[in-house]
Amino acid sequence: MIQRRTLLAMIGASVSASLAGGRLTASMAKPSQINAGHVAVLGGQLKYQSVGRGKPLILLHKLGGRIQEWRHISPALAEHYQVIAFDLAGHGESRMQGPPPFIVTQEAMAAQVMGALDTLGIPPPYRFVGSSMGGCVATVCAILWPQQVHAVASVGSALGGSVSLEDLREAAAQAMGVNGHFDEDENPLPRDPKYARDVFGVEDVDIANEQNASRAQAGQWIGPTSRGVGRFDYLSRLPEVATPMLLAWGERGNYGRFVPPALAQLPQAIEEVIPNSGAFPHEEAPDATASAVLSFLN
Repeated sequence: MIQRRTLLAMIGASVSASLAGGRLTASMAKPSQINAGHVAVLGGQLKYQSVGRGKPLILLHKLGGRIQEWRHISPALAEHYQVIAFDLAGHGESRMQGPPPFIVTQEAMAAQVMGALDTLGIPPPYRFVGSSMGGCVATVCAILWPQQVHAVASVGSALGGSVSLEDLREAAAQAMGVNGHFDEDENPLPRDPKYARDVFGVEDVDIANEQNASRAQAGQWIGPTSRGVGRFDYLSRLPEVATPMLLAWGERGNYGRFVPPALAQLPQAIEEVIPNSGAFPHEEAPDATASAVLSFLN
């Protein structure tokens, strides 16, 4: 059995590993061993960490997040699966070539993840757990690669309709205004913990402060990747999802409003409300979230 304290310390650290031939297979990772590094994708490199053995379970973080946000839930999941977490484009320690475009599409982000898995030698079928934007990317993977995706657990994801380009441009300008959350170069500004509590239901100040740090690390990629979420019309594409889906959300969060319309398009999906949690239950209620995810996957 994995020692949780040891594994938490390892996941929280910045780990580098050199893998023969750039490939990572389940047989290479002992249950308590973390393999980490960068994998080349179109436009740059994605940072990844892998721990555990068994069938592959892919973790994709929220908008402005990073791999480290999974450290409290990964040990429980790695008891049953080979857990592979990615820093998505422009986030965490991923390395992108040049500045981002105005919109980083969901299709492009999904293609990067699927290409990275192929390059690392991780065979399908894949199971995904995604928080917020990560759940959106995982859903797009299920739509575009239905034969390779076995299940998707979406945790607090805004699976809504498409936003017009005009509205996205107006929102971007307002976000860089006097009362916005970005500077004139669209770098994120620190947000008061009160904002995290009022908007996302996050009561833990440490989590709010960590989100400020990960947002600062993502920098100018937050706006473009957020606009990619806004442009994709999930509601019209959800009927194409053939795999089982879990739509989980924290009871204090603001993402529950997206669940009923999504469920109407996903007869094979189930809903799970995570108690005593805001919008990011994998950070605020990791044990309950891990239990819900494992119950769904099993």
